[in-house]
Amino acid sequence: MAQVLVLGLMLACAAVPFAVLTVLMRAGQSGLTLAIIAVIGAIFVILIYASGRPFGIDPVFAMSVAMLACIPALLGSTAGALLGWLLRRQDDRRI
Repeated sequence: MAQVLVLGLMLACAAVPFAVLTVLMRAGQSGLTLAIIAVIGAIFVILIYASGRPFGIDPVFAMSVAMLACIPALLGSTAGALLGWLLRRQDDRRI
């Protein structure tokens, strides 16, 4: 049962940024899209740093959140931004 919950958490962490950034990028909000990707990446870097050095966060918790939430979110947001950019280019060619 725990494996299903972990898979569901990772899928949700990837699907939500994918959908949101696809819509934002297709609407032409590339600056906001890049800012969201940068914030997710910054959280990932901070958590990886905290997993190896005394930083005030439990190292196991930091690594768990980095691997279970940040990596799928980063991959999903990057894929969503790419899909939105491709759809935006396709929309611009039709006009």
